[in-house]
Amino acid sequence: MSNSVKYSGISPEIYNNLRSKLSGFGINLAGNNGRISEKGVSAEYTFDETTQTLSVNNVKVGFPASMMYSPDKIISTISQEVQRAGGQVA
Repeated sequence: MSNSVKYSGISPEIYNNLRSKLSGFGINLAGNNGRISEKGVSAEYTFDETTQTLSVNNVKVGFPASMMYSPDKIISTISQEVQRAGGQVA
């Protein structure tokens, strides 16, 4: 797996639901784009309401998260939540 992923079919409602779900994992998406940096996990994200896409790029995992997670695991977790919310991997 790469350290980036793009999702499609992400309406504003799905995005807000996804933000809520991911915050339970310590992944906080503030606004439509930005940078995540929590407990050793970092990434950049962009939600485009017009094209209904969400991109997550440059996923990196450092200490202490690296003791339990890899970038692949983080992307897999996000992908599962995106699919549960109604979106799909583009």
